[in-house]
Amino acid sequence: MARKLALKKLTASDLTLFKWHFQNNPAGKQKAFNLDSRVLVDELYPQLREPAAVPQPRFSIDLYLLGPGMAQSYNLQRKILKQQKNWRLNGEFIDSPEDDPQRYNILLPGDFALFEFSGDVVPGTAKIVLVAQALPVDAGVHRELDRRYPEGSMWLLDEEEIEAVLAVEPLPIGHPLFEWLKTDDLEDAVLGGVIGVEKINRRREGRGITPEEFVSSRQIAEQTGVLGEVLLNEYFDRQLERGNFEWYEWTSSINAVSPYDFRIGPVNGDERLVDAKSTRGGFSNPIHLSLSELRRAVEGRTPYDIYRLYNVVDDCAKMRIAHDVGPVLRSLLDVFETLPAEVSVDAVSVRPEFLDFDEMEFIVSLGDVN
Repeated sequence: MARKLALKKLTASDLTLFKWHFQNNPAGKQKAFNLDSRVLVDELYPQLREPAAVPQPRFSIDLYLLGPGMAQSYNLQRKILKQQKNWRLNGEFIDSPEDDPQRYNILLPGDFALFEFSGDVVPGTAKIVLVAQALPVDAGVHRELDRRYPEGSMWLLDEEEIEAVLAVEPLPIGHPLFEWLKTDDLEDAVLGGVIGVEKINRRREGRGITPEEFVSSRQIAEQTGVLGEVLLNEYFDRQLERGNFEWYEWTSSINAVSPYDFRIGPVNGDERLVDAKSTRGGFSNPIHLSLSELRRAVEGRTPYDIYRLYNVVDDCAKMRIAHDVGPVLRSLLDVFETLPAEVSVDAVSVRPEFLDFDEMEFIVSLGDVN
């Protein structure tokens, strides 16, 4: 699923959400971040346009504040609510953590807050990275953001835009914004990939990821897998309409433990089994194969194809196909057979380059297919 990202330039009245600023730099009685409805509602959560059952709707959120500078996550409970016509991140004052009592004092009007919201219908979690112009480690990124967004107060973002900023103004390893973008490793880790786990632990100096972040990322990865199958089902439906298939079956929709996702019957061809492997990241992200999938691909009599869906977003993805992967994967089963009887392998991570994927890249989407 597409990440819900936004950028906000902080004003003096926004900063009074922080207790120190309210006491030392008074700019009114507000203790909230103003959230532009054109971004929060029109772009990210259109369901919030619907009439509320209460006059001033409010949603409790799990708030994670990162930065400014190298400061790591500080977790609080706050609310997003509508007051008159304005949406705000509100609640109690935010004080600096006890172990870093001056953390937010350095913030100035014109500093930036990069938001990631989670929640399908309404926001349930907000992760915010604060970028302070007065901190040397943040100054370059702040300068580039200020150059790209000279007018306005809040903007919709995507990962490519943030990557473009970091290409101009690189950050040190361990900076929260650097970590925020490295979602490929996190996606691999929550799916059981040892490479992703090791990379995260190296970058974060053993801090790893929080249980909440793991659960949230795992849910996103599972949703991506479901969406990949939905997109592939749409693709096969189009093949059926165009006369390229005689029939097909979405097997995993009726058998959740099936070692393949689809059965297809191409015109003038034999039945084939299809396993969909979907990630939000790029083609080269590792894919994960269970032992039952490996055995079916290698030992089954029906050719077993892997359809690799990548860069998956809300309604489209890119796709490449590896046909009849059984012979290539046989060497893995041969290795497993040499293990002691008391040891079993549940799954493996495989780089797509290990398999013989066609060079042709398809764009699959809901409603249309190239």
